[in-house]
Amino acid sequence: MLNRLLILGLALLVVLPAPTPVYADQPEAREVARINNCPPKKIDVYQSTPGSDGHTIYQVTCTLPKTTDTSAAAGPDALLISCDQSLCELLRPITLEKK
Repeated sequence: MLNRLLILGLALLVVLPAPTPVYADQPEAREVARINNCPPKKIDVYQSTPGSDGHTIYQVTCTLPKTTDTSAAAGPDALLISCDQSLCELLRPITLEKK
């Protein structure tokens, strides 16, 4: 009886899946945006590559302060942030099209 329980216990250890690694997600992308002076208003998935070594690119729309100067050049109002495994980094700032 004890041998059967021992064998069953060892079989369960082999069959149970190993813990999956932790991957970066929207909170990490939000933190990268904040570090780059972009208070996030909206975070969308821009591109996603599935798989064990996949990565995700997020488009983060920034909350910009209101300006009254109409002659000021419009700067970038969003960021592209790439997250791979547990690391997120800024790819580039982008200017969104106005509707």
